[in-house]
Amino acid sequence: MKRLAALALVLSLPGAGGCVSRPPTIAHVHIGHAITGVHVTPNQEGYMVTAERRGAEAVEFSRLAAASNDLAVIKQNVAAAVKATDSEDNFGVKQAIVMASNHITFAATSDDASANIQQAAPIFASHITRVVERCELIVLLGKDVEASSSLEEALVSVAELGKLTRANVNGDNSNADDSNAAGGTGSLPPQYGLVQLRKELEAMIGRENPHYVTVPQWYLFNLVRLPNGRWVFDKLGRGGNIDGYK
Repeated sequence: MKRLAALALVLSLPGAGGCVSRPPTIAHVHIGHAITGVHVTPNQEGYMVTAERRGAEAVEFSRLAAASNDLAVIKQNVAAAVKATDSEDNFGVKQAIVMASNHITFAATSDDASANIQQAAPIFASHITRVVERCELIVLLGKDVEASSSLEEALVSVAELGKLTRANVNGDNSNADDSNAAGGTGSLPPQYGLVQLRKELEAMIGRENPHYVTVPQWYLFNLVRLPNGRWVFDKLGRGGNIDGYK
């Protein structure tokens, strides 16, 4: 009876068709939330994708601010850059990269996680630190610009803010005088931006065995966490809209 029940469950899942197919591992679904899609982001894209998109927006808004000679326009564009960087309501860079890291950690703590993921997750979590720090500095500089009473005063902060938004995307060379930093921009974890963090995730995925394959949307949107902490697929397909999911 147990075997029949298990078969019925598999057949009820998407993609089963006329033959039995295995659902993805819970660990791989969490990775999918980080890099492919999740139902809670504005565009239902992966958290890492959201961080990259918002990072590019912050760079563009800071560029527009630096190119303007109108204090009101500068303040408007800086406010938009800050919102793209740090926004609880609209997934700024900070929120998105933290959630990407959280889901890699969820993957590592899943019962079916590989040793590869278990080893990579805490390293990735530590490597997002500089991006988060830059986000917080961008917010502070945004406040300085908002309080500025002159164009000259505002543009000093805008220049620094622009450097930080670009570094959040491409990394920086803040330790350029250190002989250990000879590799250039983003060559060390304290210099990392989203480009380097993306490469780190791709390297982790490339080491997976069995190989990681893109997770179908149904599984991405219907993984839920029960009150006891266990992750399961919601057979009713409610898109993860169950208390306790995040």
